[in-house]
This record gives sequence, structure tokens and C-alpha cells, in this order.
Amino acid sequence: MPVTRMIIVFLMLGSFALVFSELVRQSEEMSIRPQPTASRCGDAAGMPCPQKAL
Repeated sequence: MPVTRMIIVFLMLGSFALVFSELVRQSEEMSIRPQPTASRCGDAAGMPCPQKAL
């Protein structure tokens, strides 16, 4: 009984890690695609862009 429980927990943690890494990879790709400067300034970072100020 404890062995099957450990296997189930291990599978759940493994699938969660895979899904989490996939979500992180997709969010990184989406943030990189539009503009590289968008992640450093603007609404995402909470700071105004120097281009917008000028």
C-alpha cells in the first residue's frame, strides 16, 4: 500500500513539474516575441519606458 501511494505521488509531482515547465516556457516565448524591451519596462515591470517618456 505505501509503495503504490509513493508511485502515485511521484507521478503526480512529475506531471505537475512537466506542466509547470511547459507553462513557464510558453510564457517566456510570448514575452520575448513582441519586443525584448517590453519585459524590462512598461506595464510588466511597473516602470515607464524611456521611449514613452520621450
